[in-house]
Amino acid sequence: MKKKPASRTAQQLCKIIILLIVTGITLWASPAIVLADSCTQQTNWNVASGSWFTATNWTNGVPNSSKSAQVNNGTATIGTTGAVSCDLTLGALGTDSGRVVVDHGSYTIQFDAAVGESGTGVLTIKNGGTASATSAAIATVQTNPSSNGTVSVDGGSFTLTSAIWVGGNANTAGGTGLLSVTNSGTVTAASIHAWQSGTVTGNGTVTTTSGTTTIEGTLEPSSGRLTISGADLTFNGTAALMLCNVVPATADNVYVSSVAASLTGKLKVRMTGTLKPGTTYTLLHCDGALTGSFSSTSITYPTNQCFTPVITNGAARLTLDLREATIPSHGGEAPFVPPIETLLR
Repeated sequence: MKKKPASRTAQQLCKIIILLIVTGITLWASPAIVLADSCTQQTNWNVASGSWFTATNWTNGVPNSSKSAQVNNGTATIGTTGAVSCDLTLGALGTDSGRVVVDHGSYTIQFDAAVGESGTGVLTIKNGGTASATSAAIATVQTNPSSNGTVSVDGGSFTLTSAIWVGGNANTAGGTGLLSVTNSGTVTAASIHAWQSGTVTGNGTVTTTSGTTTIEGTLEPSSGRLTISGADLTFNGTAALMLCNVVPATADNVYVSSVAASLTGKLKVRMTGTLKPGTTYTLLHCDGALTGSFSSTSITYPTNQCFTPVITNGAARLTLDLREATIPSHGGEAPFVPPIETLLR
């Protein structure tokens, strides 16, 4: 047997090594390889309304862990446990409108949820229902018209291992987004970001596990106390707004549990009913440090009230004080610019 020259053997070995390196780089760079755990199939909802688990309600059978779900023209209801999809899109195109309702059931999204991608999308989780995903974008993109998305957690829970963006996506602002958490509902995510066109509202609990709850849009406690926990609450930018409604018995308020809050932007207070002078309402309470202040404030209140509303920004509490006035106030809207203790008329 003829022996190969040592130089030729070395050349072949070198070629093999180079080939392996190039192949490795190609495989690493290939989207098919990088996204090997992404969705390989898609199924579209094709009826006006019905059960998620009915195969004929979909164009390609019931979604599963490798099959993405698109609901663009109706309502799919999950009434029992065990619903799964690779990812979820509600309202893919500008003219589309899709909704998923998790009622008592459970739904696992392996990767991402786009609720109102270019069109309109609604994800409702209620009556103890649960849903989970890697991340979620509500009103994902700006189109003409802009997208519109709502996630409503009404007595249920929505858990994300990564972020949730309201009124946009990870990189840019989008359409009109709403995250509503009510009736002991909970939303847990690594971080929460409400863009300028996004609103976070309700009386449930919003928890971040690593990043902050960032408000560039609107934070609106509704029908009681909205709790922010886990990591800091940060208002960001001049358009950021906190909106509180006040009635004689109580004020809708934000409780920042065990963490700090940083204020900027605007505060708007709407007061209704017959309110009594000498009453103090808490609008925001913070267990940690409360820093910064709202750059402008406006208060709308009824006519013929014998008080002057004053906002006080303390070390851990933002309050509305109704200071007694000898002459009935005119009511209407009282714009307010710091200093904080300026009387509002």
